[in-house]
Amino acid sequence: MTRKIPIISLEDFETKSKKTIMMKSLVTNIADGIDDDLESVNVAEIKNYDVIVSVPKAQWKPGLENAMDYYIEREEYEECSKIKKLIEKL
Repeated sequence: MTRKIPIISLEDFETKSKKTIMMKSLVTNIADGIDDDLESVNVAEIKNYDVIVSVPKAQWKPGLENAMDYYIEREEYEECSKIKKLIEKL
């Protein structure tokens, strides 16, 4: 089974320098969570700390809306379309 969450350093997490990777992981894993009817999804692991960043189902819509804003800003409208469909499924 392939690993589905990125491993990032605490510094990268705090400075948001890996935001693109985090947004991609968030959207992909929430999509899987919707399909599999999960209560939460993991989106990243913090290297050297044994910490998994997890998003509970109650935060999926705000997380997707945040991702939508991110992709609109970057003019990646294909991703926006995917996110809109995921929000409608919630």
